[in-house]
Amino acid sequence: NQYNYVPLGVGIIISPWNFPFAIMAGTAVAAIVTGNTVLLKPASTTPIVAAKFVEVMEEAGLPAGVLNFVPGNGSEVGDYLVDHPRTRFISFTGSRDVGIRIFERASKVNEGQIWLKRVIAEMGGKDTIVVDSEADLELAAQSIVKSAFGFSGQKCSACSRAVIVEDVYDQVLARAVELTKELQVGNPEDPSNFMGPVIDNNSFKKIMDYIEIGKQEGKLMAGGEGDNSKGFFVQPTIIADLDPKARLMQEEIFGPVVGFSKAKDFDHALEIANNTEYGLTGAVITNNRAKIEKAREEFHVGNLYFNRGCTGAIVGYQPFGGFNMSGTDSKAGGPDYLVQHMQGKTTSETF
Repeated sequence: NQYNYVPLGVGIIISPWNFPFAIMAGTAVAAIVTGNTVLLKPASTTPIVAAKFVEVMEEAGLPAGVLNFVPGNGSEVGDYLVDHPRTRFISFTGSRDVGIRIFERASKVNEGQIWLKRVIAEMGGKDTIVVDSEADLELAAQSIVKSAFGFSGQKCSACSRAVIVEDVYDQVLARAVELTKELQVGNPEDPSNFMGPVIDNNSFKKIMDYIEIGKQEGKLMAGGEGDNSKGFFVQPTIIADLDPKARLMQEEIFGPVVGFSKAKDFDHALEIANNTEYGLTGAVITNNRAKIEKAREEFHVGNLYFNRGCTGAIVGYQPFGGFNMSGTDSKAGGPDYLVQHMQGKTTSETF
């Protein structure tokens, strides 16, 4: 008896704009090394790096037809590729709404289709850093600010919620505000600037709309301003004293905005941390070992960090992917990742 893996077939790779090389290349290569051929549709805002990647792969000797560059609008090209009866699987990284759309369309069996399409999806997040009363408060403030505002908050793993036990809430909030006001925003070619622009005007408008919502729901402590006259720049923004069920604490913004909520105690903080439809990343800042172990069991996210920020998974050590509306928990870089691009075949021979 032998058990082997065989390729699935033709796969559609739909990659995001926020990591236009790393995720695009990683998802495409995972499909290729497991024996599949690929139609690569990068985000319509970042197609050039994908085109150059295809050129390099061809120069390196990849046979013609294995990796195919198919740029275009998602609602036109993307839908066509997802719906096509010869598509065997879709590997997608992007927003919750687009991921749901792909999942729904892929579930339909079209004329001429002889399989159920497999979907590998990494979607959004509403990621929380929990700060306990028994914590290094400077570490907590630093972790929140760096995780919330790195890359202008344009990461599915970015900290968009800080849930802090009431005993230390005011201290952590005050220090986070101080650190945030020290950050410089401008052209990222200048290394003195911590933050650059957001991706485009649509994103800029969405973020500024959420800041206005936040002003109604909580208290603006830092930032809140934007300038799209020469690029799309949003100041790093902190909104405090939010109800855990406020829109700013529940909906993915994908920009440099973080909301602060107060918890009665550590158990309450974990309860708040779990109260979203997402489950991608999270962090807990505490020096109490029992609380760390409790969070390890009860904080329901795909990537949970202790005493550090909630972004920056290290490839090879921290396989990445989330629960619930954060996707199919594909765990990129993990021991099971490549297997998702293959199917098992058992052969048995009688002598």
